[in-house]
Parts: sequence; structure tokens; C-alpha cells
Amino acid sequence: MFVTLLDYDKEQRSSLEAILSGAGYQCTTLVNSKSLIDSLVTAEPDLLIAHFRSDQEALTTLTTAKKLWPELPVLLIAGRTPENPLAQFLTESPADFLIKPVRAAEFRFRINSLAMRHRPEAVKGDSLKLGNFIFNKRLTQVMLNGQSISLTQKEFELALFFFQNLDRPLSRAFIHEAIWSQDAEFSSRTLDTHVSRVRNKLGLKPAAGYRLAPVYSFGYKLERLKD
Repeated sequence: MFVTLLDYDKEQRSSLEAILSGAGYQCTTLVNSKSLIDSLVTAEPDLLIAHFRSDQEALTTLTTAKKLWPELPVLLIAGRTPENPLAQFLTESPADFLIKPVRAAEFRFRINSLAMRHRPEAVKGDSLKLGNFIFNKRLTQVMLNGQSISLTQKEFELALFFFQNLDRPLSRAFIHEAIWSQDAEFSSRTLDTHVSRVRNKLGLKPAAGYRLAPVYSFGYKLERLKD
């Protein structure tokens, strides 16, 4: 599913982009309203996620967006519950809103809910083939050689995130933001435990053609070994 993300807040934008990437969405990231409208003139995404500086900017920009693409689903991120006339606009559109601070689990839930209601055709392709593995996002299931591998929700998200960033070193902070976001109980040991479980359950070892290993003083890297 193709998502356009507009957020003037650099730190939050980076966090949301990591969550979207970890959830398997293809994301175009923008930083201001003008770039958003310029982008929408050329193509319609499956979903627009937007965080504006003010209700007035949100209303003006989203009104223009709706003229271009009347059925475009919108998830508005705001510091408080929108008031009229923005609130009225949202009730009359395929839209939802989320109050900051954004929590990863709720963020993913709102995106999936909007997509299922307004873009069901965009989420039909639930399965992704990555390497030798097939990831089914809706079922939270991984298949290898026709066999299902049992994973918890977090293990699934972590495994998918590694495969979508194959051969790329990932810092602990980046993994944390993508998978656990603002989980106050997250610890370094939590990450290490989940990585170990993913490695063992999926068999990500040199004998199987993969190496999921720590990067000293940085994080982890999943690489596919050459034949």
C-alpha cells in the first residue's frame, strides 16, 4: 500500500516513517503543505497521513486535497481534538484523527482500519515474498517451504523489518522506534531476546544462507550470504 506522510516535526516524522516501513508500507515523506499538493497533483496515494502546524492549515490543505481526490482516506495527527470547521470536514470525509503522542500500535491500527474501510483493494495483497520467506501481514504469519512458522506479533514485526532492510545495518534506536516506539518498558535485553528468537525460529544462520548478527556498538544486520 502506498502512503504519503506529511509532518513538519522532524523527530516525529522519522519515527512514523520507521513504523510505516516496519509495517511493510511504501512511504513518500513530505515536510510542508505545498510539497503535498504538488505531489497529489501528479498521483493519488492509497492513504494520506498528515500532521499540520494549525487547524487552519489542515483545513485549507485537506480541502484542496479533497478537490483533487475526493475519496482519498486521511489520517490527521493533531495535538488535540479538532474543532469546527475542521471537525466537520473530517466527519464528511473518509478520514480519522489521532491525538499525540503517537503510539505505534494505535497508529498501525488506525491505518489498517482506514485502509480496510476505504481502500480494501489496496490491502488484498497481504502476502510479501522476501527471500525464501512469505510474510502474511494480516495473519501475522511467516511461511517457509510451505510450512508455517509460529511468531508472536513483535517477532513477526521484527522479522519483517529485518527483511525489508536486508543487508543494511540497523541501529538499536532505529529498531526500537520502528517496532516498540514509545514503549516505556523496552530494554536492550528485550531487543536481544526478540532477535535471538527470530534468528532461531526462522533459521537465519549461515547454513541456511542468512546471517542475523550484532553490529558492534551499533545494532543488528540481517544479510543474505552469497552462494
